[in-house]
Amino acid sequence: MKPDAKTFYLTTSENRHLIECTQGLDDKLLPKTFQDAVRVTRKLGLRYVWIDSLCILQKTVKDWRRESQRMEKVFSFAYFTIAASCADHMFDGFLKMRRPREVVTMTTDDDDETFHICEDINDFDHDVEQGELNKRGWVLQERALSRRTVHFTKTQTYWECGSGIRCETFARTTNRKSAFLGDSDFPNAVKSDKQGKQLALYHGLYERYSSLGLSNQTDRPVAIAGLERRLVSALKSPGGYGVMHLNFSRDLLWQRQDQSRSLERISYDNLSTVPSWSWMAFHGEIRYLNVPLGNVIWEDRVVSPFESSNQAASGVFDIQHPHEFVAPISTLNTERNSSLTTERPRLLIQDDLNVLLQAPLKCVVVARNTKEPQIYAILLKPVKEEDGVETFERSGVAYLTEDDLLVNNSEGGPQIGRIC
Repeated sequence: MKPDAKTFYLTTSENRHLIECTQGLDDKLLPKTFQDAVRVTRKLGLRYVWIDSLCILQKTVKDWRRESQRMEKVFSFAYFTIAASCADHMFDGFLKMRRPREVVTMTTDDDDETFHICEDINDFDHDVEQGELNKRGWVLQERALSRRTVHFTKTQTYWECGSGIRCETFARTTNRKSAFLGDSDFPNAVKSDKQGKQLALYHGLYERYSSLGLSNQTDRPVAIAGLERRLVSALKSPGGYGVMHLNFSRDLLWQRQDQSRSLERISYDNLSTVPSWSWMAFHGEIRYLNVPLGNVIWEDRVVSPFESSNQAASGVFDIQHPHEFVAPISTLNTERNSSLTTERPRLLIQDDLNVLLQAPLKCVVVARNTKEPQIYAILLKPVKEEDGVETFERSGVAYLTEDDLLVNNSEGGPQIGRIC
């Protein structure tokens, strides 16, 4: 649906004077969804409402970059967040007439008590979690950072906060995702001293985020930056690009979720390059490799870039400055058909299915399973060589065995390379 010429739906450098030179903006000029947001705000006795497209100067890179870094504070300091789940677009509105429910009134035999019985319509998972609004990348962070959220859905209104979910039907419900995302002290649950719980929570969060849509794919690291800062603070670990120093090697072991669909490399400009070892460098859904918590030896020569680099006070890397890590480089034995000589064949999982793997195949061994003949590795492709040190980019991950690797007999030990 196209906006009417008189409709004020975004602020630009060309029309900002309409707000600055007047006492305000007539809400009748706003799209219906914005009007409904103003109405709800007024009914609750509040004076201010934040609407991104009105409060952030659009089509201006400088203003957008500055404001996008402040979104964590905008949502965490807000009294509540409006989730217009039933609005198909900004001109649709979310305060709509709904189908009335039939109510049956019953009394006890002695007429002491009266009961009102109606159909059960409480389905937070369907109405909210699976709704179109929660398929948008920016919304995940907005919901997680908000102290409380009011979800206006097609069936009813839900109130979500750290204490749980309340329904318009007066019922109280629980939801596993909501318990984590709806926490007003997000991400309090990730502070657990159990590594398995920590990994399940933030890996699950990143996997979910990777499946969500963004109008501009270059927003992939930005639309979750505030949430990532919270995770870094809660885990007390430097981090960035969806990777934590605390679990650096494990966090590197991710793959495409869809086995028949490639991950697409995002074309970032020169000021905001994201390293290839981060899933944020790609468009597409990812999942982490199922590496056990115990019985694994991690390669200690894989050096985290978070260890010595200068970072902001928040502990999160500035996304405008790319980083690389160093690690021993191994060569795959491409002449050996491992599927015929071992019970556990090697499995090479490329990020891009359209790229032909060329010998010699290089990789970084990240970890070894001590109970099974299993090696977890990152596949590499060469980029350049400077001062005798070769630089690589990630091209996928692999499940290998020791027989899949060529033995390095050089006196200097394995080649050390940079992965950018």
